[in-house]
Amino acid sequence: MKNFRNLLHRTLAALLVFLAGACMAACYDSGFGSPGKTENAGPVSETIANIRSRYLGVPFAIASDISVRGTVTSSDAAENFYRTICIEENSAALEIMAGIDRLHNDFPVGCRVTLHLKGLTAAESRGVLQIGNPSAPGSGYDTDYIGSKAALDNVLSRDSETLCPIDPARLSIPELTPERCGTLVRIDRLRYLPEEITTSAWAGYKQFSDESGNTIYTYVRTYAAFAGKEVPTETVALVGILQYDEAGEGRYILKLRDENDCIR
Repeated sequence: MKNFRNLLHRTLAALLVFLAGACMAACYDSGFGSPGKTENAGPVSETIANIRSRYLGVPFAIASDISVRGTVTSSDAAENFYRTICIEENSAALEIMAGIDRLHNDFPVGCRVTLHLKGLTAAESRGVLQIGNPSAPGSGYDTDYIGSKAALDNVLSRDSETLCPIDPARLSIPELTPERCGTLVRIDRLRYLPEEITTSAWAGYKQFSDESGNTIYTYVRTYAAFAGKEVPTETVALVGILQYDEAGEGRYILKLRDENDCIR
């Protein structure tokens, strides 16, 4: 009888372990369902740098069946990036006009993706190469959002569940170039230059200066989760997606992903 009870206890214990494992497997959600998953992604036909070199100041439609690959460097989790994804490869970058929310769930920072460009339009905004749908007549924009998850899944696939470490390029302000626009950049030893009449919150444009007096701006949307947080006045490092504003005096801008992109 004692041996029978021991056998029963062991059988019940094994059954409980099995059921717990099955429950965990059923509940696991990688956020990585419908986007195409290819653990061993095949070759692509173009590089981001080559696509960028074809842009000569006029938006153009892409009729060829070509694709590019890159690593996601932006995140919309803090809502400073709105319905877009930035990807980068070999110091060249582009911004995908996705047009849907919560992109960071399926395409987190560090994941590798493949973008199929046929039928999309290439243009530029603030120095950043943008890929999206053709713009509607009279819209005033050079590209439009892709606009739906189904349409995005048709052109953008995540290559694997592995996340690559992201190391922003460490540059000084004089080293910034238009070709770097769209890439993730870090600039060290900067100090905030408050305007005479302004709030100290992140929302809008904020000017920072290095030790030699060179300046760069940050940009944070009013609707970003950290827009109301105070801008630090001590020396900091800034990380962000590089942009260039040609209007007026012309200036480089770092578009922060979240408040952690300001490193004290």
